[in-house]
Amino acid sequence: MARKARQGIDHPRTLIAMGNLAAIYQNAGKNDLALPLFEETLKLRKEKLGAGHPDTLTSMSNLAWSYRNVGKNDLALPLCEETLKLRKATLGANHPDTLSSMANLAESYRVAGKTDLALPLSEETLKLRKATLGANHPDTLTSMSNLAESYRVVGKTDLALPLSEETLKLRKAKLGADHPDTLTSMDNLAKSYTSAGRYDLALPLYEEALKSRKVKLGADHPNTLTSMNNLASAYWQAKQLDKSIPLFEETLKRIEQKLGHQHPDTLLTIANLGVNYKGAGRLAEAIPLLEEGYRASSKHTLLSSVGGELLDAYLKVGKPADAKKLLEELLGDARSKQPKASPRLASQLALFGSSLLQYKAFADAEPILRECLTIREKTEPDAWTTFNAWSMLGEALLGQKKYAEAKPLLLKGYEGIKQREKMIPPPGVVCISEALDRLIQLYTETNKPDEVKKYQAERLKHPSSKPVVNR
Repeated sequence: MARKARQGIDHPRTLIAMGNLAAIYQNAGKNDLALPLFEETLKLRKEKLGAGHPDTLTSMSNLAWSYRNVGKNDLALPLCEETLKLRKATLGANHPDTLSSMANLAESYRVAGKTDLALPLSEETLKLRKATLGANHPDTLTSMSNLAESYRVVGKTDLALPLSEETLKLRKAKLGADHPDTLTSMDNLAKSYTSAGRYDLALPLYEEALKSRKVKLGADHPNTLTSMNNLASAYWQAKQLDKSIPLFEETLKRIEQKLGHQHPDTLLTIANLGVNYKGAGRLAEAIPLLEEGYRASSKHTLLSSVGGELLDAYLKVGKPADAKKLLEELLGDARSKQPKASPRLASQLALFGSSLLQYKAFADAEPILRECLTIREKTEPDAWTTFNAWSMLGEALLGQKKYAEAKPLLLKGYEGIKQREKMIPPPGVVCISEALDRLIQLYTETNKPDEVKKYQAERLKHPSSKPVVNR
């Protein structure tokens, strides 16, 4: 009897039905039901058909996608790599299924924070899909969307924005305004607008995407929850905390119920809510959430910035011992994970140094900012961020009354930033007013009234704001 049942479950038609049911669950956002079906289908197909059979490879691809949906990218990534290798060997480099595996692997690399691998693979996939499938094929449009996201994540907003706009336009024409892929493009374009500081364009697009996803997919679908989180983040960046905090609170309640407390998206929302509470001055509520996000950051790259936020909270609430211990951990982690001359390491050092400057820990900030500047002078000598590092290091010396050392750094930093003003993305322009404030302080403390008036006049042209900045 058991033998007969076994023959039934691994029959090709049964396996197809299992795979179809798993796909239905996945499309409905019921990933907890989809995953075990995908796992069982792959197991049975390997036994019956072999590891290199096209149907087995389809099951491998589906399972990898399912793993990523439930936050297990550590399982998805090696499966994507294996699937691509086998599809290239059995189907050829230009087969549509091979190109799908390339796209999936690029996405897994991006989720894992391996943008150096994700970006070129996304570019290659789009090029091949255009050549083999055509410019308007749905898979080509998916590659356009993914590549735009990769550009945005690495800070290439000038490339991400037009590609996101084109993808949304083509998807609306090809798939319709309320198709799930079109709504994804709306969300992605809004992200690019946010990265460019265009909140006037981003917010209504986020709001429209969320409204449409609620109608199309339901209030608790993972994609709807993603839209809620993205809109709340945009409200926060636009300094609308009265809107961002309640939306993050609602998102956390729904996402935890849907995905569980340990899912990366849940943990990200916890951290985001902590950042919002901090921004609103609700530090007693913020710190436990940021601490939880920080504890999870070693497993999830999406939480890599939480440590800096927690450091800022400790400094703000007056916990120097906690801040010092955390800073040592953050510095050790950053240096161990990044090459010594990595621009990413420099960005992390700049963030830590900036937090220390804000709370007047000038002597502690100095060596960190010197290390940052050394890296940037070697890797990005002409970037505006390098001259911002000159100015920040100047502040660290200025705060210690080392005026002679500070002056050339502050002057060089400001002049370099000013010459590159058009290169600075909107969220980063605050560095101009900060650089001017440092010069005004220098000349005030060294009794140079003419220089004070000169830079005060220039300062009036640059109103202050304090958005999140890639320093």
